[in-house]
Amino acid sequence: MKERFRQLRIAFNNTLGFIGDIVFLNLLFLVCSLPLFTIGAAATACYAGVCRTLQKKETGLVFRAFFADFRAAFRQATAGWLLQLLAFAIFAGDIWFATVYSEPDNKFFLIFAIVVGVGILLTSLWFYPLVARFQNKLGVQIKNAFLLAFAQLPRTILALLVWAVVLGLPFFAFDIFMYFGWLWLLGGVSLPTYLTVKIFRKSLQLDKALEEVSLED
Repeated sequence: MKERFRQLRIAFNNTLGFIGDIVFLNLLFLVCSLPLFTIGAAATACYAGVCRTLQKKETGLVFRAFFADFRAAFRQATAGWLLQLLAFAIFAGDIWFATVYSEPDNKFFLIFAIVVGVGILLTSLWFYPLVARFQNKLGVQIKNAFLLAFAQLPRTILALLVWAVVLGLPFFAFDIFMYFGWLWLLGGVSLPTYLTVKIFRKSLQLDKALEEVSLED
């Protein structure tokens, strides 16, 4: 009986620790994303924090590890984020040219823009987790993200659906969001980040890292 209560207490403490990590990571992401151009670095730091949570690594205070990851990934993640914005701007320009400027509508530019936009979106789902987990040059990170996005297409689509549901809630279920929108402030970014890492877990080699931690213990 005592052993069972001990296990329940450990599980309860782990659950509280997990919830605390998710809430702190979400708040830190929101604060560090306020300049907008730092969203890439904030997202990478959030991914790194979630990876540590899944690996059961002890790093002390969450915010210290977050800012360390933020600084370490700032240059590469920010460059990737700005390139992503530039690519989406070009994508939006192609859409505008195909539907507004051209008469009749230029279907080639429209299809091309949609294909490129989808490719960028799927690649971005992998880019920030890869930067958080592996050290490579920017071009290598983008290439690996692109290849994994299509090599692991079912997982990529599942991650995309997770983000679409969470980020689309204020637009498609506004009444529900009005009542439960405060939950978004507590986990609107870090929770889908956690689910994305769970989906990409094998490719991010988290299980291998967890085995190494277990061996050290």
